Amino acid sequence: MASTGAASAESSLSYPGWRVLASAVVGLAFSPGPMIFGTFGLFAPHLAVEHGWSRGAIMLALTFFNVAGVLASPVTGSLLDRRGVRGLLFPAMIALALGFPALAYIAGSLPLFYAVTFAWGATTVATQSISYSKLITAWFVHHRGLAIGIAAAGLGVGYVVMPLIAGSLLTAYDWRVALSLLAVLVMAVPFVCNLALAHPPIEMAVTAASPTLAGLTLAEACRTREFALMAIGILLASVALTGIVPHISLLALDHGLSTGQAAAVASAYGLSTIAGRVLVGWLADHFPVPRVAIAFFGCSALGFVLAITVGANAGMPMLVLVALTIGLGFGAESDVIALFISRYFGQRAFAAIYGYLLAAFLVGSSIGPALFGFVRDASGGYAAVMVIATGLMVAACGALALLPVTTRVREAAVA
Repeated sequence: MASTGAASAESSLSYPGWRVLASAVVGLAFSPGPMIFGTFGLFAPHLAVEHGWSRGAIMLALTFFNVAGVLASPVTGSLLDRRGVRGLLFPAMIALALGFPALAYIAGSLPLFYAVTFAWGATTVATQSISYSKLITAWFVHHRGLAIGIAAAGLGVGYVVMPLIAGSLLTAYDWRVALSLLAVLVMAVPFVCNLALAHPPIEMAVTAASPTLAGLTLAEACRTREFALMAIGILLASVALTGIVPHISLLALDHGLSTGQAAAVASAYGLSTIAGRVLVGWLADHFPVPRVAIAFFGCSALGFVLAITVGANAGMPMLVLVALTIGLGFGAESDVIALFISRYFGQRAFAAIYGYLLAAFLVGSSIGPALFGFVRDASGGYAAVMVIATGLMVAACGALALLPVTTRVREAAVA
């Protein structure tokens, strides 16, 4: 049976897709989420001291980064379908590396700071999950959910490791040198690894965006009710879940923890996303994707409620618990975008559709960090914005609950 043969091939450790998956794990661990959002809170105090900028003004740079990503994502998705992943991934990695010294040595005024981050966001979309998800969904069918979950766990690894690396660099070096060393890290690890391993299947490399692939076109997908519900749910959850990321360490600092302890709390958030991503992927191979997403988004809502109840003198264990609980939902979000598309819309215009849903995610993440920063500045603490985040997560669950359990596309497995 073709289906049985394909499932057996994917289960073998010699299957080439697993090598591609390994490169995706590494690439996502050193992608803009962990490397920029996961460390920005640690660099923010140094930028404030150096330039006299407020916390909200500094975090607004992440909004410019994501606004650029919103504008570039649809174009990037279409180019990935037409030209292939490798043609965009490596130039984007070079742009990711160059952004760090640019922030350190060029962006000395707020307008220039925002301009650099905007350009950074526009040129690095292809280093995010859109590229790796396109590769993985082409290699895997029967274990697709698990494969996507494992790849996305690379983001969790990055959110664990990058705050610790940035904290260590800031302890040992001037903040400008520390930023520049992050650029070296990009070129030494994910660039080299993906150059060697990130190859598409032969048929995908030859016939990009082939009309023979199962699924809907971009125009057909965008006209569906499912697409609208996905975009709404992803956007709402993104505001809360990406908004908290650069503020996790700042929340800990506000509670009197040291820089090292704050970095550890931020790493706990990343640790939770690892479990969330793998579990979501595995569960999605056995249960409807919307139900899995709702369960994990609900955990994050409870985490934000817990954060509201945390007193001013809360210690590190309580803050770690907050980070772990909220992080489960963030672990789910990047998985479900790829899973929603492959299950409801198919492979025909995968990256193009992904580009638009990624744009919805980036709209949310453009709002989130600045929202958290400005509300914190206005209220003197994070309790008020945690209430807002709880409401957003509940609304996101409501949108996904309206998705039908049956999917539009059923792929035929190939031997």
